[in-house]
Amino acid sequence: MRKVDIAAVARTARVSTTTVSRVINDVATVSEENRRRVLETIKRLKYHPNPSAQRLASGTSNIVGVIIPRFEGVFHSYYALQVIKGIGMAAERLRCDLLLHVTDGKHFNTASVNGVIFVDINDCEELLDRVLDEGVGAVVLNHYLEDLPVNCVAIDNRTAAERVVDYLVRLGHRDIATITGDLKTQAGLDRLEGFVKAMKARQLLVKDSYIQHGDFGLPSARAATEVLLGLKDRPTAVFVASDEMALETINVALAKGVRVPEELSVVGFDDNPIAAHGRVPLTTVRQPLNDMGRQGLELLVQQMSGKGRNPTKLLLPTELIERQSCRQTWLER
Repeated sequence: MRKVDIAAVARTARVSTTTVSRVINDVATVSEENRRRVLETIKRLKYHPNPSAQRLASGTSNIVGVIIPRFEGVFHSYYALQVIKGIGMAAERLRCDLLLHVTDGKHFNTASVNGVIFVDINDCEELLDRVLDEGVGAVVLNHYLEDLPVNCVAIDNRTAAERVVDYLVRLGHRDIATITGDLKTQAGLDRLEGFVKAMKARQLLVKDSYIQHGDFGLPSARAATEVLLGLKDRPTAVFVASDEMALETINVALAKGVRVPEELSVVGFDDNPIAAHGRVPLTTVRQPLNDMGRQGLELLVQQMSGKGRNPTKLLLPTELIERQSCRQTWLER
């Protein structure tokens, strides 16, 4: 049997689809005669309005688009899964429906949602501009946007990197290297900038060879570690921009006969559960990814309800988690 739609109701009742929509959503501007005909037709045809369409038409929809920039391994990403978990738990409490959209920034239908959360904006800058131009509520996660009038919730990556350097210096390290994340991301760039700033503030030499560029992937971590361990004056400690890369750094070091932490201290970033269960339990930086997702949705719901008209911009603090991958050094150069 063919499903009855709003157009069929309009034809049978001899009114426009706009009139049918207004009757369904109890808009007062419909005449009593038209209202009576539409209601009788709905009952006779056994028409059931689409709940989502009703909410959109009445302006009370709580459908939120969750935009995830497309990258390799997105659904195996600890970062993405934790942020989505935080958003999802908040959505259950706030009675929101989520529309998940993985994109390269070229397509998204804003007409189907009342608000948008960007899990990051890599390659989605133009889409963010369009969302803002169309007046759709928006929140950006993991990217602090100082100049745009948009809510954002990000991690204080620079301060986190500075504290890693402080920690390693307290352990006696002076020859400290870093393996960066993808510098096209704000997180990767901020961690590098925080590292360099802290090294210079402590009057420690930032050697070009001690800054190895990665992309958050294991092959880049493997290649960078091999370069560092091949140096004549190799570092005694290395700050790596993610836990997965840091664990790969440890694996490469051990395979080459370099003891961790006795000869090389390693610090990661994320506090991924795998960090505690590697061959050497990893000292790392815990970032509040669940909280970032939760607070992002809470800000968006406030905006959707007409509250919080001025953009809110949050930087969430991190925590250093000490395990067994670092130790004091007494090596002299």
